[in-house]
Amino acid sequence: MAVEMIADTTIAGITVGDVHPVRIMGVINLSHESFYKDSVIEQENIVSYAKKMVAEGAVFLDIGGRSTWPLGDKISSEEERKRLIPSLELLLNNIDVPISVDTQYANLAKEALEMGAHIINDVSGFSNDPLMADVIGEYQCPVVVMASNTVPGDPIGMDEVLRSLNNIIQKAEENGIAPDKIIIDPAIGRWIPQKIPEYDFETIRELERLKVFGKPILIAISRKSFIGEVVNKPPAGRLVGSLAATAIAVYNGAHIIRTHDVADTVDAIQVAESIKNTIDMTHNRYDTQ
Repeated sequence: MAVEMIADTTIAGITVGDVHPVRIMGVINLSHESFYKDSVIEQENIVSYAKKMVAEGAVFLDIGGRSTWPLGDKISSEEERKRLIPSLELLLNNIDVPISVDTQYANLAKEALEMGAHIINDVSGFSNDPLMADVIGEYQCPVVVMASNTVPGDPIGMDEVLRSLNNIIQKAEENGIAPDKIIIDPAIGRWIPQKIPEYDFETIRELERLKVFGKPILIAISRKSFIGEVVNKPPAGRLVGSLAATAIAVYNGAHIIRTHDVADTVDAIQVAESIKNTIDMTHNRYDTQ
């Protein structure tokens, strides 16, 4: 039987883990190829949008210039850099929360870290660019690694997610990345055609299995297709469904929620945490009697 480990660490100055409140990572989306068109932010609005997210409760911001939606149009590395770097500079100069950079490319990650970015979010789990783990090891920055084998999000079923994350964590530590810098993401979403919604339901339902790693668990649910298949609505109509799934993920052990909708997600998290903490307190009371 796997032994659950306590997750308790500090990520770019923010405490994260089982004994801390669930943290929110707000999404700053620069990609017009995104599945959720309403979330795309133009550069002239980025600072005001980011400040609004922080005021609403985001303690991290995640900025990305390339859509990770498998069906989205592909762009060049030059186009990703053109979108990302000027906007990152604006955030670093005007926003006082840790900034995560969503990229699968080591050269962009290195440039972002040189500028002062705090976290790298690699949805390929080091599988896209073999130099990414080296860069993270060199800079000793926190990194979000998503369960992936050969392409982002390809593990199917929770057993495969666990195996994938175990391999990624081993690779990270072999490249000198400190264990307390690693944040794990179980790859919710239809990253490959075979990954039907039932697998995402399983991941959320069995999230506590990830505690075997003792790492902060990041969940990216916001308005994804598995929500749409349940409620039969496009991304703009998936907020309530996303909040329902978020609450269950928090109840089952998520530590960081990555979202487009900060204010509403704060409410969902507060309710889920209150229910969870009340139950935990009740169990503890019975255990001491």
